[in-house]
Amino acid sequence: MQQIQPIAATLRRDVGAGGKMPVHCTSFALAILFTASLSGCSRSIPVKNYDEPTPVNLAAPVTLEVENHNWADVVLYVLHDGVQTRFTQVAAAHNLSIEIPERLQGQMGVIRIAARRIGGTDSYVSQAISLRGNSAVRFTIESNLNRSSVGVW
Repeated sequence: MQQIQPIAATLRRDVGAGGKMPVHCTSFALAILFTASLSGCSRSIPVKNYDEPTPVNLAAPVTLEVENHNWADVVLYVLHDGVQTRFTQVAAAHNLSIEIPERLQGQMGVIRIAARRIGGTDSYVSQAISLRGNSAVRFTIESNLNRSSVGVW
């Protein structure tokens, strides 16, 4: 029993020792101070008006002029952003003028034009073509597709 008494004496509270700290008053004062400092640091944020249409940079129209000197019909493809898309078909020994849609002009305005002869195994892929506003592309398809040419102006 003698060992228990010192432990009990340390856990016991005397009437004069300790006391309540005004924790609630301090917390309330800190909350008010924090709220006041937040409102002082805040700034007004402009509200965006969604009624006005935002200007969109649309790609300029690009005209593709095709001269087919080949004896067969030819299918044209547009390669843009790593995607090959079938574009149009040109009949044998005919000319065609068509606008390249904006969705086929690529992110950076760089395309390649590919041609494949219907009923044949030969094909042609042009070098990279940089499309700048209102440009025209002339594609001449020869009887041997490897000799075809592309010009831009």
